[in-house]
Amino acid sequence: MTEDRKKTLTVISLGAGVQSSTMAIMAAKGDLPPVDCAIFSDTGNEPKMVYNYLELLKKILPYPVHIVSKGNIMQDMLDAKGKSNFVVAPYFTQNKITGKKGMVMRQCTNDYKIQVIKKKIRELCNVGYRKRFPKDKYVEQWIGISTDEIGRMKPARDKYILNRHPLIEANISRQDCIKYLKENNIPLPEKSACIVCPYHNDSYWHFMKTERPSEFSIAVDFDKKVRSITRKEDEQIFVHRSCKPLDEVEFDKKETDKQIDLFNNECEGMCGV
Repeated sequence: MTEDRKKTLTVISLGAGVQSSTMAIMAAKGDLPPVDCAIFSDTGNEPKMVYNYLELLKKILPYPVHIVSKGNIMQDMLDAKGKSNFVVAPYFTQNKITGKKGMVMRQCTNDYKIQVIKKKIRELCNVGYRKRFPKDKYVEQWIGISTDEIGRMKPARDKYILNRHPLIEANISRQDCIKYLKENNIPLPEKSACIVCPYHNDSYWHFMKTERPSEFSIAVDFDKKVRSITRKEDEQIFVHRSCKPLDEVEFDKKETDKQIDLFNNECEGMCGV
C-alpha cells in the first residue's frame, strides 16, 4: 500500500533489451509518465552490442542513466575455483558416476542485478547501507516486462520499493515494443543477457557462434574452465543443457525461446529485459 507514503523516486531498471529500452524511450517521449532516472547493472559479461546500445540510450534519453556493477560475474566465478562452491548462475550439472543431471541454484539475478540496483537506489535517496528507509516514503521501480511475459512479474522484496510494470499496464507486447522502436526510427537492441548465460537457446548459441565468434570463444573457454569449478569431486558443470562441451554441441538453429530448456526454467523478471 502506498496511499500513506510519499514517492521519492521513479527509476527504470534498464537491461538495454527490447522491453526496458522501449519503456525508457516511451517515458522520454511522453508516451509513458516521466521518470527520474534509469539504472543499468553491468555484470561485466554483457555482449558488445548491449554496451553499444547502452551508449545510444545515454545519448537519446533526457534523464540520467546510472551504470553500476558488483564486478565481472564470469571472472568472479573463475577466481573462486577451488575456494568454495561459488557458482551463482544456474549451470547444468552431471554426476560423473551416475550421469544424473541437475542445475545449480540461481543467484546471479539477485547478486549482480537486484542487490546492485537497490544499493544505487538507496544512494540516490540518501539512505545509507543498513540504514532504515523512512516508513513514510517509497521508490517506484519500473520493470520492462511485456504482456507475453506476465509470468515473470514479481513484487519487490523490500517494502520501500514498489515494482511497476508499465508495459503490462498499457497492454504492450514485445512485438508492440519492436513496432514502436521501428516507427520512431530507433535501432532495435539485441538480446540482453550475459555471454555465458545458461538460458541461451540453441538458436542464439548458433547466432553467437557464426556472427559473434569472439564472444562464442569466450563462452567456450569459460565452459571448459567451469567444468570442475566446485569442490564436489563427483560433479561436472556445463554451460549447455546437453552437458556436452559447448564447442561440441550441434545447435538446433530453429529452436525458439519457448523451447528454452528441458528443465522448464525462465530467467527472472529483472534479468535480460
